Amino acid sequence: MNNGRTRSPGTTMTMTVDRITLRLVTARLTHPFENRWQRYHTWTKLVVEVEGADPDGVSGIGRAECTAMETPFYNYETIETAWYVIERFLGPMLLAAGSSSPENCMRLWREVNGHEEAKGAVETALWDLQARLRGRPLCEELGGAVRPVPVGATAGIEPTVAELVENVARGVEAGYRRFRLKIRPGWDTVPVREIRTAFPDLPVIADANAAYDETHLDHLLALDGLGLLALEQPFPRHLLRTTAELQRRLETAICLDEQVHSLRETREAAELGAARMVNIKTGRVGGLAESVRIHDFCASAGIPTFVGGKWDQGIGRWTNVALATLPNMTEASDVGPSDTYYADDGTEPRLAFDTPGWVRPLPLPGTGTEPTGTLTVERAVELTKGDRR
Repeated sequence: MNNGRTRSPGTTMTMTVDRITLRLVTARLTHPFENRWQRYHTWTKLVVEVEGADPDGVSGIGRAECTAMETPFYNYETIETAWYVIERFLGPMLLAAGSSSPENCMRLWREVNGHEEAKGAVETALWDLQARLRGRPLCEELGGAVRPVPVGATAGIEPTVAELVENVARGVEAGYRRFRLKIRPGWDTVPVREIRTAFPDLPVIADANAAYDETHLDHLLALDGLGLLALEQPFPRHLLRTTAELQRRLETAICLDEQVHSLRETREAAELGAARMVNIKTGRVGGLAESVRIHDFCASAGIPTFVGGKWDQGIGRWTNVALATLPNMTEASDVGPSDTYYADDGTEPRLAFDTPGWVRPLPLPGTGTEPTGTLTVERAVELTKGDRR
């Protein structure tokens, strides 16, 4: 079945990997952010570097951000668990293999149960390395193109509804084309209604981060008349049938996020009628290759997709822009300019609007960006062949 691709992803090459570097890097937010669990003023990311060479001996470095958070609320993985799994298992296994590629590294790690965000970080760094060694933009390696993509933003839970409206107003003025509003029990219908009243033409997704349970079915129906683009992940992952029941009762599309950890789960959700939109996050699904497979399935099933973010710093943000150029990323993705979120995102160049509301990947090898070394490094380690850990 035609998936709408304008070009095919590049075939993967077998590369030698000689060194893996892990760094915990902290950046300060320009504005505090609160989701259903906590309020943040800084954000720490695990950055993975892989150094290797192509079959002709040409060497380079690929980089990626692990999408895991500091806390185990969104997912069981954290930056600490990802660090441990990469340092003790994934990294040594990759180095001992002698050669690998973005596709076959997952087969190499098949005995490591779970830990998709840790695996996805190393796999994504291998994609960046491969694209750099080939002299191609990462977006083209994945089957996309150097083209503009529409940008959405996320508004957290604020102390008052008035402050939420002010926050969204700043984003609308800057040109953002869609907003995701974080909601939870006690902070849902009122803030959503106020935003719809203040910005009647703004596409809005209410993002619950699985904050509700079966007892909230009737309550969530009250969101149906508010003109939402979608209601995102209302229930926990294990309540897929409850999600499908709610979708049958809602005219508003349900968008899945935490529910989707693989292509298999995406298919299951679609078969049950629980997904009319999908938020694709590379770490949650185990990397870029699985992200592309999910994208292709959703395209064939008529399910629109977009790239979701987790307050990415510069490296992760440019990676997401590359993925967002795939043709079925028809909804605005969370790939906005980094200065909306960070005073310093740690990369050069920084992601900025190409035109208001749109960004464009760099026409350079890989993500096309380099680290500045200006962020606070909390910890670093290098893994090389022959290390015993």
